[in-house]
Amino acid sequence: MIIKRIVVGLLETNCYLVADEKTKEAVIIDPGDEAEKILNVIKKENFKPKFILLTHTHPDHIGALEDLKEKLDIEVLKVKDGDKFQIGNLEVRTIGTPGHTSESICFVIDSNIFSGDTLFKNGIGRTDLEGGDFDQIQNSLKLLMEFPNHFKVFPGHGPETTIGEERKNNPFLTATI
Repeated sequence: MIIKRIVVGLLETNCYLVADEKTKEAVIIDPGDEAEKILNVIKKENFKPKFILLTHTHPDHIGALEDLKEKLDIEVLKVKDGDKFQIGNLEVRTIGTPGHTSESICFVIDSNIFSGDTLFKNGIGRTDLEGGDFDQIQNSLKLLMEFPNHFKVFPGHGPETTIGEERKNNPFLTATI
């Protein structure tokens, strides 16, 4: 599996390109802005994007969505909790993680979790925006903490982390989990 992180937009949103190494089939996760920057990486890596996935629909995560849909002739894959699908030889599983927004979702591919704004390195997504709910995000975090320590977490903003690091160091988790 190949994972490329592209930091885009004023809020420095992480857009991820995840591709099967053999087939080069890829998915675009959270195309927040700067469509040309994303397209340049796709071209350079010779990826074949099959669809776009969204962890949630805040503007900083969908800014380049329409441009990419048009230029790549692909659609957003509509998913719900528990869905499974393939990208080349990779299985993608979905986990509903409401709290930052009511529709927040995480994607699990092998031992990697693409957490959007549910879980950050040493933090969590805001719950004071419309659709946010602190109790819900706490329940969602408990779901994520069921994964083994070695699972990598690729958040919507900031650096990657692991479940083990967050279990030990995240102040939003140490008191409740």
